[in-house]
Amino acid sequence: MSLLLIRCQYDAESRDQEKELAGGIRICQDNPWYFAYQGKPILLLGASDYHNIFQRDNLASHLDSMLAFGGNYVRNTMASREITNGHRDLWPYKVVETTDDPLISIYDLDQWNEAYWLRFSNMLRETHQRGIIVEIELWERHDTYRTRDQAGWLRHPYNPDNNINFTQSESFLPAGEWTMAGLFQGHPFFTTVPSLRDNRLVLGYQKAYIDKILSYTKHYDHILYNMNNETQEHHYFGEYWARYIRAWADSLGKHVEITDMQDNHDVTQTPVARVIDSDLYSFVDISQNNFQKEETHWERIAYIRDYVKESPMPITNIKVYGTDTAPPPVDYWGGTDEAIARFWRNIIGGCASARFHRPPWGIGLNEVARASLQSARMMTDSMDFFNHIPANQLLTERGPNEAYCMAFEGREYMVYFPASGSVRLQAKKGNYETRWLDIGNATWHEAENLQMPGALTTPGDGHWAVFLKKQ
Repeated sequence: MSLLLIRCQYDAESRDQEKELAGGIRICQDNPWYFAYQGKPILLLGASDYHNIFQRDNLASHLDSMLAFGGNYVRNTMASREITNGHRDLWPYKVVETTDDPLISIYDLDQWNEAYWLRFSNMLRETHQRGIIVEIELWERHDTYRTRDQAGWLRHPYNPDNNINFTQSESFLPAGEWTMAGLFQGHPFFTTVPSLRDNRLVLGYQKAYIDKILSYTKHYDHILYNMNNETQEHHYFGEYWARYIRAWADSLGKHVEITDMQDNHDVTQTPVARVIDSDLYSFVDISQNNFQKEETHWERIAYIRDYVKESPMPITNIKVYGTDTAPPPVDYWGGTDEAIARFWRNIIGGCASARFHRPPWGIGLNEVARASLQSARMMTDSMDFFNHIPANQLLTERGPNEAYCMAFEGREYMVYFPASGSVRLQAKKGNYETRWLDIGNATWHEAENLQMPGALTTPGDGHWAVFLKKQ
């Protein structure tokens, strides 16, 4: 290769790298509570019906539907456990033998299932073309346990009974089933790293799998990396892979944003703080806070925001739980009204993202979700949003869970009501153009002028938000 050709290739790669560093998803330098994409701050809002969206045949149309209502954010768990309605998730490895059980196959962990990786590649391309940010959860612990879906260690390729690569005695992995019943004991699959059991045989296969994922994602700039889905495993496992991803990114001169989602409904607990305090992670996901209701939900968002205020980082919610059709007990998940309220409280509470969780534990991308998603985008696009901060202290004559406020003090205010209500807003004195947004119908009411400080009373029942701009 000539020196001129080498130089031209180097220059092209340098330009591509500079473009990625400037435009890729990253923490906003001017406002680190949020991310920036293509050089501009971005609020991540989403709703989708699947957790492992790359495995779905109707991916393009589903993305287009979400995009049409203002969505720009999807969750992609690297999960393989669902077999429903004529659809079967694929595993990443080649099947070399079938069994009498149609749900159990024998795999070669040294050979890839190209159909699986084609799905993954297609998802990356389709989301990137649409400017949709993807949060990838690298490890899905529910695939290794007997859970609600068709998951289970009994069917997992790393089960020694299900591959031609290692035995139980060689791998130190259990055969048969592995359940979450009783006291949580952890799964040996998540103890392979050097600081735990140093299981080099299995870790080698895990590394090859992560390397394969990264061989695709390295070409894209719209990806957030989440080490685990709602993990209860030892934190050393997530930290190992966070270091691994960072070392890979550094070797390419690539910028990455990383977190590790903890399975703590009470986000004031130590595992969440450990993520915040670690230099390995650049944002914190508090999805499990979306099991909390009403005022407690809001207070826990405020707690996390206060915890990180000296060194702000994005606070994300890749899953907002709640639907009237959740499995019993429904109250455990929260109903549809609570899901909508959680979604809006996350936005007003200063979180960087909010996304409705999939059915049957969330409302997904149903009609109600689409209206709320569209309304949120209508509201935030009308505001100087990234200069607003949570400001419930400006609301008086307020009952519990009656209203929530964010403000660009002296200029703009937004107040959300989960139901009909009336509060006083202690805005800077003056005349304000005031517009009410009917969230359930995604429609604005006619603007009116109000003097502030003053009372705000919802025009009717249901979920409402009001935007006030000083004249």
